[in-house]
Amino acid sequence: MAKRIFKLPRRDELTKDQRRVLRLPADGQYLVVGAPGTGKSVVALWRMKELENKQNVHFLTFNHVLNHANKILLGDDVSGNMSTAMSWLYDLHWNIVGGTAQTYHTDKMPEIEAHKPDYEKVSERFEQHNANFSDHSLIIDEGQDLPPDWYECIESLSIENFFVVADQNQQITDENSSRKDIEEVLGLENSDVIELKENWRNTTAIAAFSNYFYTDKTSPKPRLPNRPSVNTPILFEYKTIDRVKEQILSEYDRDPSKLIGFFVANENKREWWTKDLQKDDKSRKYSAPVVSTYFSDQKGSVNIDFGNGGIVVLNDKSVKGIEFDIVFILVDGFKPISNDKESLMKRLYVMSSRARERLYLLKSSSQTSILEEILPPEDETVIIEHNGKKTEIELLKRRQL
Repeated sequence: MAKRIFKLPRRDELTKDQRRVLRLPADGQYLVVGAPGTGKSVVALWRMKELENKQNVHFLTFNHVLNHANKILLGDDVSGNMSTAMSWLYDLHWNIVGGTAQTYHTDKMPEIEAHKPDYEKVSERFEQHNANFSDHSLIIDEGQDLPPDWYECIESLSIENFFVVADQNQQITDENSSRKDIEEVLGLENSDVIELKENWRNTTAIAAFSNYFYTDKTSPKPRLPNRPSVNTPILFEYKTIDRVKEQILSEYDRDPSKLIGFFVANENKREWWTKDLQKDDKSRKYSAPVVSTYFSDQKGSVNIDFGNGGIVVLNDKSVKGIEFDIVFILVDGFKPISNDKESLMKRLYVMSSRARERLYLLKSSSQTSILEEILPPEDETVIIEHNGKKTEIELLKRRQL
């Protein structure tokens, strides 16, 4: 296990646009939009850091893995006010109604179905208890993955200060909010919406591949970063799963300071691959990697160490907002949400844009994958232009494994 750099950039390392966002008043309602790698989470974390001495500031994310990573970046002094948005709402409701073990069945969260609040009834309960949280402020990361009803419910508490970062092209949940939804529910003016355009995470090749799956018809594709790389994304077609395992473990053995993300389609694959990658009887240059994962039954107890190299196995819904040095995506087994092809494109957009340096896709030669239907055709290229110089790059190479 080797150390890797995992820390929040210093304020003087931020871009001009990012620093402009941080000059926004502490009070008010704002929406920061931008593609992956533009620093939306960074400015949200810096805003939390600069408001940490102000009472009743809450930092909310959509998933537990991102919440865990953000807590590491900000440290113990602030982490007590950081949670997932749904966990925070459930805890808040319980405290407002004064729930106890004896009154659980009458005071528990009203739900339409398991883990899906009945927002209208929740708002009614808040009003019945005269709940007023006008002195509270919310900073929300990945705000597009919360439905408009969530925002309306929270507004019934008279909360006036919202700082939301979002990208509607990264919606991978059944219920979500578009940029327009967030603007309308918060009553935002044009001056309250700030766009970050500069990608600081991906290489040019990875960003170009991710952009291929950009589905937002109302906005132009994100600007490609000027970070040339010889590492074009590669689709490996494999005959046996042992070859997949060897490819991933060999990649780690080249440099154990790298954190590798391995993304799979469902919980069964996630569990199986986590166990299989831990079984390595081959002699290697470095010691075996730490193989970690996260699943919903852990109830928010995330044990992933972002400060060291290793391998992290996740399903696609747990990767939002996270970045890895190297990413492998096992394309077998993915299914569209509600038979919607666009949902698959958004999921590939999210997963591929997690990679900082290298990106690999893996596909069985004996199975068909629905994701294969939306991948770039063989020899598909794009023209990149920087400072008047045009360069043609291939979006995806194909290799046999």
